[in-house]
Amino acid sequence: MQKFSEEFIKKAVGKIILDRRKALKISQESLAEKLDINIRTMSNIENGHTFISAKTLSKLCEVFNLSPKTFFDIVTDDNNSNSIKLNEITDKLLTGGQKKIDFYYDLINLVDNKDNY
Repeated sequence: MQKFSEEFIKKAVGKIILDRRKALKISQESLAEKLDINIRTMSNIENGHTFISAKTLSKLCEVFNLSPKTFFDIVTDDNNSNSIKLNEITDKLLTGGQKKIDFYYDLINLVDNKDNY
């Protein structure tokens, strides 16, 4: 099993938060306000200098409409390419609304069913 340093984990989680925030076009100031934290703390979290508290994680899940697991899906060299693709797909779905989610869901099912023939 791969070992992760504390610094690596803080930076990886911070990057996940930063990427999600940018994908949703939310300013750092606005997100800090929604999380009820100081903007400096928000910056430190995104830069990997500070780790999120359970309270902040809970609020992030609500704001981003994601499960806590998402914030700990840490990218390594082994799964980097797939994680980047999955994150891009997720970001597009999150910003596209229900209609886009339904469309992609139907498309995936169509492709999966085609492979079964």
